[in-house]
Amino acid sequence: MGFLEQIQAIWNKTTLVQRALVLASILACVITAGVLTKWASKPNFALLYQQVSPADAGKITDKLSEMGVPYELRGNGTSIYVPDDKVHQLRLDMAKLGLPETSQGGYKIFDDQKIGTSPFVQGVNLNRALQDELSKSIQMIEGVTHARVHLVRPEQSLFGGQTVRTSASVVLKLSGSAQLSASNIAAISHLVAGSVENLKAEDVTIVDSTGRLLSNPKQDGVTAGANTFLEYKERVENGLANKVEAMLTTVLGHGRSSVRVAAVIDMKSESLMTEKYDPQKVATKEEITNKSKAQQNPQAAADKAAAGGNTEKEETMTTQYMVSKTVTQTVDAPGKIVSMSVSAVVDLYPDAPAAKAGEGAEAAQASTELIMPVEQVKALIKNALGLRDDVDTIEVVNTKFYRPAEPEPVKTTNWATYLAITKQASLGIMAVCALLALKMFGGSRKGTLEPAQLAGASEAAQQLLAGGSAAAGLPAPSMMREQIIMALQQNPDHVRRMFSNWVQEKE
Repeated sequence: MGFLEQIQAIWNKTTLVQRALVLASILACVITAGVLTKWASKPNFALLYQQVSPADAGKITDKLSEMGVPYELRGNGTSIYVPDDKVHQLRLDMAKLGLPETSQGGYKIFDDQKIGTSPFVQGVNLNRALQDELSKSIQMIEGVTHARVHLVRPEQSLFGGQTVRTSASVVLKLSGSAQLSASNIAAISHLVAGSVENLKAEDVTIVDSTGRLLSNPKQDGVTAGANTFLEYKERVENGLANKVEAMLTTVLGHGRSSVRVAAVIDMKSESLMTEKYDPQKVATKEEITNKSKAQQNPQAAADKAAAGGNTEKEETMTTQYMVSKTVTQTVDAPGKIVSMSVSAVVDLYPDAPAAKAGEGAEAAQASTELIMPVEQVKALIKNALGLRDDVDTIEVVNTKFYRPAEPEPVKTTNWATYLAITKQASLGIMAVCALLALKMFGGSRKGTLEPAQLAGASEAAQQLLAGGSAAAGLPAPSMMREQIIMALQQNPDHVRRMFSNWVQEKE
């Protein structure tokens, strides 16, 4: 009997419910085999490019399709994923093709410059190149994902003076919750000002993508980069508090100190000029004037001459003095710290050691001895901030910090490894299942009795039904029973039909 005939015979003997179950099982196996095959053959994808423009994404996917490389688009089409074993090679291949292209060409705009371009177009291209190059430089700063720069450069005239000042505007797109510090904003302003001729840092306006003004050109000196007095005050207080906390963290450890500083800041700018005069006089010029007056009466003149002279002399002395003076000019810049109030909370209690097996809770408690005295902590803070006893105040409190109980370590399962093993073994499991199925069908075929065995079983059954004893040429009753039991186990349906035929013949 052939294999197909055996399957047909088994199919004919099954009921309708059994047939439905068999069909459902076969369909489930086929679907599972297809899903496992597709899943096992699917490669692991890794990021090739992210945050690319739609134009660049379209060009890159076209090239990947031409190369026959599978890919996936994620992040609303801005991220491209490819098989992880081809990422590095594909990046090199795309770089050779000039992909992804950037809209910020910079000085590359002059690579395709045509002959006969007007001076106006050349000036516009130069301005565009400067803007793009500045944008590339600003995007290298950590926290800035995209930048746009707008320059206003007045035209140079041979006959008139420059009436419009050069200015610039910068729009920044920050990554996530990143915040630029005042020093970063000042650095961007000076970067742009130093790259453009006749541009000053105070003429650079910086805003972010939310429309918030980051720079304030009206402020200068120590308050540059702070939009309001409160921002400058907060920056000073946080800087002083961080300075103290960093010092205490080195001594006490992480999470054992919290410092707050309240500063009174004088934002007035004063210019004082003082002139002091020396009371001692110093002569700088002295003049003596002599005048002679002749006598009008000759007789009187003769008498005067006989007496010893004939003229009258008048002498005048003029002396000029200079008063010395000292001129002192004092300029007080804004931002002077008038006074400070410092509040610090520290945890000077050592950590409790881990309790050993068999020890009570009291033995596991930490020692009450402090890491260092509170007064010593106060002295460190005073010296670090330069506090004055008559003006500044400080308060240090030692208390046990609240620390939540550490959760028990969760045993993490390396699902990636298991998935990789399952993916590699899925095809093998399918092959084993197929072999088992073939073996089952093959076993049923092998279990069919040969004609000689059936004939022997028939004779033995007839002898048993006839009630006869063992005869010559026939096996003993025990052997006949074994043959019948074996026939019933291997092919019960055939034995049942055979016994039915014998019963009918006897009747």
